[in-house]
Amino acid sequence: MPGETISLARALSKLGYCSRSRAALYVKSGRVTVNGKIVKVPSWRVDVEQDEIEIDNRHLTKPTTVVIMLHKPRGYVTTSDDELSRKTVYELVPNDIHLFTVGRLDLDTTGLLLFTNNGELQDKITSPEKKISKTYLVTAIGKVTQDHIEKLLRGVEISEGVVVKADECEIMKSEFSKTHLRIKIHEGKNRQVKRMLAAVGRNVAELHRSAIGKLELDLPEGAWRKLSDDEIKLIFD
Repeated sequence: MPGETISLARALSKLGYCSRSRAALYVKSGRVTVNGKIVKVPSWRVDVEQDEIEIDNRHLTKPTTVVIMLHKPRGYVTTSDDELSRKTVYELVPNDIHLFTVGRLDLDTTGLLLFTNNGELQDKITSPEKKISKTYLVTAIGKVTQDHIEKLLRGVEISEGVVVKADECEIMKSEFSKTHLRIKIHEGKNRQVKRMLAAVGRNVAELHRSAIGKLELDLPEGAWRKLSDDEIKLIFD
């Protein structure tokens, strides 16, 4: 029975062979066939369940799903290549399979970062419609009051016309020059937590993601491990 059709470039990505941008290059160079015929159009529609897709005479099938948890250290960018030659998170995980990052963490943000070879799972985890929560531990400069907390829970404008709010927000510890917070959000806008704090007049000194869904980070900094099927389910709980 025919299923959903997607672009050929996306199909190569979803099948875990390479990134979508690299897939487009492979297709244009004539290295990819669909049902025995060379296709040079990256947007060509295919059904990964029904069509036979080959690259360099290698038949592509859905690989066994792998999900990796990494405790991202500070100073690593969430990309496979960096034009500034900065350290990338891909230096910290296995390179024998093609992995996608599931979302991003800023250069100076630490904590839980996921990788997978399953493009569909990546889309599912990052989809705003799934409303998967992300928990962050925040060190804010200065004193954060309950009034600030209530504003973050009600919603703040982080750019013109864009209002976001915290699902949960609490003060964990208050010091003279800084405040430690725990914030939970389900949206994934660029630098969202930092922009939310800035909207209430506070800057972020340190940011650490401690959980995605009910999956909690349990590794030392820089370490990685594969997740079990039961642990993957925790992401969606």
